[in-house]
Amino acid sequence: MNLFNKELQKRLFSTQEGLILILSFSLIFFTTFSLVFFYFYDAVFASKITTMIFTNIFIGRVPAISFGYASNLSHIVVIVFNIIAEMILVTLIYSIFVFSFKGVVRVKGLEDFFNKVKEKKEKHKNIFLKYGRLGLFIFVFIPFWMTGPIVGSIIGFLIGMKHFTIIFIVFLATIISMTLWGLFLQEIVAFLGEFDIRFIWILILIAVVSVIIFKLKRRK
Repeated sequence: MNLFNKELQKRLFSTQEGLILILSFSLIFFTTFSLVFFYFYDAVFASKITTMIFTNIFIGRVPAISFGYASNLSHIVVIVFNIIAEMILVTLIYSIFVFSFKGVVRVKGLEDFFNKVKEKKEKHKNIFLKYGRLGLFIFVFIPFWMTGPIVGSIIGFLIGMKHFTIIFIVFLATIISMTLWGLFLQEIVAFLGEFDIRFIWILILIAVVSVIIFKLKRRK
């Protein structure tokens, strides 16, 4: 995506999708600034948060949350930074998709993903049209393959929902889902920690490897 695209610059402050993209950049700036600040005071703590965020972005929610608890990060820190990580992805990819859909920009690396989302939309179109906002909430809340905040937000756009309504519903569903996942995984990690901390890291490693293998197979 070329930020120097004149059409993109024109739409950045004059459209809702442009404001959502600005929100994404703001979240990225806030997160980066926070991590730099933390590094000056506690490099180990900052490294744990950084690793957790990247784990969420590139692998997924469950391994990221599990890593956070296994690293002895507090419940608030784990939940807040995982929510921020997912909202960065949602606001960034959603706005790029809308601009791509309207022919403003083109991102080749995301075209296959966008096409899969369109197929997913056709598959669940009747459910979304029937249940509307509630359908979007449930779709985002339940973390199955090709569901979740990013896919849900794009499908919401494709069926005609308003931009800010989509982002609000996705944000709300992500907060609730993330909090419940956090409480569940916190108990699991605490239980395993009573035996041997190595059990936790082995399970996280297995989860990470499984997700990577699954994603590689999906690309073939």
